[in-house]
Amino acid sequence: MNEMNEKPIPKKSKSTPAERWVKRCFILAILLAGVIVLYIQFRGPMLGWPDDLEAALAEAKAGRRSVVVFVRSFPVSATGKRMVNTTLAKGRNKKALEKGEFLRVEIRLDRSADWAKKYGVTKTPTMLLIAPDGEKFHRQEGMIGETDFRDGFLKALASKGLPSTPSPQP
Repeated sequence: MNEMNEKPIPKKSKSTPAERWVKRCFILAILLAGVIVLYIQFRGPMLGWPDDLEAALAEAKAGRRSVVVFVRSFPVSATGKRMVNTTLAKGRNKKALEKGEFLRVEIRLDRSADWAKKYGVTKTPTMLLIAPDGEKFHRQEGMIGETDFRDGFLKALASKGLPSTPSPQP
């Protein structure tokens, strides 16, 4: 009697070649989107600045120039992205930074690194101005607006009497 109540199991219909092709394309599209997201999150410097702080400090000492350091998280936080887009990569700030008066460095925060300990960097984004002798003389953590950056950071050089341009060579 039990055998009569059982319904036959329907056979799974085979998918057509077109359906298999659509499924494969869908999976490929999802994988490609994932790779793009990972690339955006883990790519190198956002500003195109060098990421070798030690080399910049050596060059700064030799050329008597100050170093502007942008410390960011890994992957880049929303605040870090906003600061790049609204403060560092726009208008007069971008022009001032590109004039060659400062050495520029963009580095990822590594709390165990010697430089992070030396300059007391524990949060991102952080901006540092480092004198040619390697001593930090101006710092700000968190978001800095376009005007605050220009008025606070870029004018800090003049207030400390530190050179922002290379000294003339004899």
